[in-house]
Amino acid sequence: MKAGSVTSATLGLGVIGGGVAQETPTEDGDDERFRDAITTGETYFSGAIFRVVSPALQDAPVVDDPDVLQNHSVRVIEHFNTNEEGYLFVPEGTRIEEGEQYVFDDRLSSPTEEALAVSDLVRVQYRPLTGDDLPFELETEEDFEILDDGGGEAAVRPDNFFSSAPFEITSGPQGWVPQDIEQSGLFTDYNTVHAEYFGTNNRFLFFPQEGAETQAGELYVMRDEPELFDPAGNLVAAEFDVVDKETLTIDDDSLR
Repeated sequence: MKAGSVTSATLGLGVIGGGVAQETPTEDGDDERFRDAITTGETYFSGAIFRVVSPALQDAPVVDDPDVLQNHSVRVIEHFNTNEEGYLFVPEGTRIEEGEQYVFDDRLSSPTEEALAVSDLVRVQYRPLTGDDLPFELETEEDFEILDDGGGEAAVRPDNFFSSAPFEITSGPQGWVPQDIEQSGLFTDYNTVHAEYFGTNNRFLFFPQEGAETQAGELYVMRDEPELFDPAGNLVAAEFDVVDKETLTIDDDSLR
């Protein structure tokens, strides 16, 4: 069985005062240096690889303080593996190309600016991904085989659900289950384990049913047919399978 990273999120746009900044080429020609940008708190992951998937948008998203984005243009970016979309605001004069791959710096710029924080924005640095960074071609989709044994059913938060994106379970059961998870299982008990999407620093809590077969260090993938449950729609019920690591063409260590 084959699976690939195909999930993406939907972003809403609104008009703010002022037009989108027009970009001009940089003059120094240094393609490997870090560049300044602004992004949302939920988009930034330390050392995350991403691809620019849009040209400069006509309108920027609505924020509480539009002045912080003056003289910036906005792009939509897509994270490696999860295909999760987010915004990247780049200053006028920055060279950034649709379809190219970049990597965030490991650290946020400091100190945190109050004008940005009120809109859940952070100042970051990023640079182009070069051939020296990866010993392989980074494709938009990674095909892999699914093993017949292991896996089962689980619950996960909607913001942490990316079907067909491999993730690693990084711990055993934690001896604690959130109250809403516990109450949702009328006929089922759950465990809580730590997990991380492959090749990213996107860490989350995963809630496999007690009968599911999980093992720390193994890779898994959630199927494409989730089901929202809990009265508030705060949980996703998903089936998950074991990924055959031998069929992955990308080495996770090479992405660190």
